[in-house]
Amino acid sequence: MAELQNVLRTRRLIKCLYVQHSFRTSDEQKEDKETDRRVVKLMELCGYVIAGYLGVTLVGIFPRRVVRPSYRLLQDTVVLGVTSIVLSQLCYPLVAAVLLTAVAVVIYSDLPAPWTDPNGKAVLITGCDSGLGQALALQLDRLGVTVFAGCLFMGGEGERALVQQASGRLTTLQMDVTDHDQVLAAARLVEDKLGGQCLHGVVNNAGILMAANMEVLSWADIQKVLQVNLLGVIAVYRAFMPLLRQRRRHRDTAARLVNVSSNTGIAPASQMGAYVASKAAVAQLGETWRYELRRLGVSVSTIVPSGFKTGILMYDREAAANRWWKAASPEVQEYFGRGCFIPPHSRKNYRDYLNADMDAVGACMVDALLSKHPRPFYYKGMLARSLTWLYLHSPSCVWDLIMPKIADFYYFPVRALEEDGVGQGEQSNSLIH
Repeated sequence: MAELQNVLRTRRLIKCLYVQHSFRTSDEQKEDKETDRRVVKLMELCGYVIAGYLGVTLVGIFPRRVVRPSYRLLQDTVVLGVTSIVLSQLCYPLVAAVLLTAVAVVIYSDLPAPWTDPNGKAVLITGCDSGLGQALALQLDRLGVTVFAGCLFMGGEGERALVQQASGRLTTLQMDVTDHDQVLAAARLVEDKLGGQCLHGVVNNAGILMAANMEVLSWADIQKVLQVNLLGVIAVYRAFMPLLRQRRRHRDTAARLVNVSSNTGIAPASQMGAYVASKAAVAQLGETWRYELRRLGVSVSTIVPSGFKTGILMYDREAAANRWWKAASPEVQEYFGRGCFIPPHSRKNYRDYLNADMDAVGACMVDALLSKHPRPFYYKGMLARSLTWLYLHSPSCVWDLIMPKIADFYYFPVRALEEDGVGQGEQSNSLIH
């Protein structure tokens, strides 16, 4: 009996749905058909755009050889497919097709270009005692490049590790980029070693960081940061440019000048004034040189890494704080207090957030050195692209809200303000307003 009642109930429901559908107006039916046609038309246009992207990419890979085959082709096809589905729900067909075409053009322009043959090329790298410089030197050595690795401490742990792990193609050099005579001597040694061969590339990687307010930092250490990070780049440029701008027979064998900047060189970070200023200058120098040196056959790229465990933060902070305290005036000591001379990091266990694997940023450097079409900028690492994009494109009122959350890396306990009952957050707000 219960089964019979369920059957009857189902039949009545179907009948009601049929009656409702049969009484729908012709306008509603036309609207549904028009919507279906619009979606079909849109999917056809999106299909043509995706097919065109794949066709252009395949032509770039095989006959023209301007695109390097990689997993990116599959990844970008999926991105375009998902984008087309989203646009089909939001836009008219023509507008969606135009937007999807723009996305496809941006994605295509970001595809990796083929590399030139690394064998027989020679590259000089500064700051190879540890971090990015050491990782890049070993990567290039494995590829068959002749590497000249500039080290601050000859016979130190970093230099010995390079010699042990690398092949006989790698040569270590004594090179303090703040010592003009050492830089010139290194250039003469490289020229002698090359024996008339062209120097393919120079990587300005050496850098230091000291975190503190510019009033707290000693004048000597402010100069040191600028000398290593900025004037050292210029000194290396002046010493090695005669070897880089030698005549090349082919366009794709243009010499390479690669400068390592930082995301803080584009988007500021608190308590890093000297470092930020030096890296901002390096980024702008790179752009200036990119236009100046194009006629001379030298291609210039800037690397913007972020969030890598390079060892740049591993200086003796206690010793630095003692040095700054002794050099500070009594008024600065009284106003800021001892705590500002060794500011604690705002994030506990911040080193756990840093990436110890530097192969990713090393791959960017390798591409800048070997790609037939190197990019002007390479962004790699946590917030490297997103933070700089937010800073450059968001209104100041938005950035002022974001800055304390993202770019306030250090707690800065100003004693005078704390005595007045002003906390860290209020200190930041007072600076904003």
